[in-house]
Amino acid sequence: MNVSELNDLVYWVTQEIVKTQIPKKYQVLQQVLQQNVQPNQKQPFEAQKNDLIEAITKVPLSQLTKEQLLFLQKLGIAQAVGEEGVHVIEDILYKNVIDIATSAKKIQEILQKMNQGIQKADQIKTGLDGCVFEEEYEIEQEVLIRVSFTGLAAMANVTDFKKWGNIWHEIGRGIAMAHNATPEDVRIIGATRGSVIIELATIPTIATTVSMVIFSSLKLAEKILKIRKTAEEIKNLQLQNKKLANELEKEADNEKKSGIEKIFESLVGKLKIKKEGDGDKINALNKAVENLVNFIESGGEVDFVVPEDKDDNSASTPNYEELKIAIKEIRQLESKLKLLEFKSEKSNE
Repeated sequence: MNVSELNDLVYWVTQEIVKTQIPKKYQVLQQVLQQNVQPNQKQPFEAQKNDLIEAITKVPLSQLTKEQLLFLQKLGIAQAVGEEGVHVIEDILYKNVIDIATSAKKIQEILQKMNQGIQKADQIKTGLDGCVFEEEYEIEQEVLIRVSFTGLAAMANVTDFKKWGNIWHEIGRGIAMAHNATPEDVRIIGATRGSVIIELATIPTIATTVSMVIFSSLKLAEKILKIRKTAEEIKNLQLQNKKLANELEKEADNEKKSGIEKIFESLVGKLKIKKEGDGDKINALNKAVENLVNFIESGGEVDFVVPEDKDDNSASTPNYEELKIAIKEIRQLESKLKLLEFKSEKSNE
């Protein structure tokens, strides 16, 4: 996470956690639970619980990058809000209840960690005050796509830069054409150093299509990884007959090829593209899907940041709900894949 992201995050904590009084709502629930511990002091806490759940459900986690979410977890805040926060509260109050005193204690522990995290965020904000100057970009209704060139997709030299630059031009061009847009509708608005990250801004429909391909690519990668993991385990047995392991490797390649075709066909159907008469569009989209799958399989990562919701129900206001659901599913699948890769590496040691 770069300094600009960190600066945005600490201000986000102030706006979306402190100003919405989420710590206060945790405190109110904890106080009612604590009061119920006392003899003859029983009173309902449903209203306080519902008030808290309503508040943490509205926390716009989709506005954050994966790196920001990870840092928010380290602050002890991410676990207490959003869907995860709701599960934790329901678990404490209903599913795994030992006694009311234990429930009160657990809510107090969450509140304490959150307050400590907010305090750290305030310290960071104070330390960065006046030191971070961000360039303003007009992306009010556009989605930010962060492309990380990591793993085998890392850029080590200008040859890699040219290669992946051409590939992302084909990806942007193909998906833009599928939406009757142009490659210029996928704008580069920033870049960071370290493991190279390019920041793109584009319209929600293009971003949603990218997210669909990313999710399908990750599902495909999971399937291929399991096949190759099995092949590696067979190789480790050092059997004289190596045919089975080789067949599995071929099966992984075939699975990838057919998987790319299925993703492409699914997009053609969803976007209602006619194969007859739209040859250029079909070819460009096919190439975009293949390149995006290869990028993900090579270790590259794509993240999305959704704009803040406006209280505006006009027809011109984009609907980001489909994209938000896709982002959530992508992040969950990425975590699952990393765990699978880790277990695979451990088994090969």
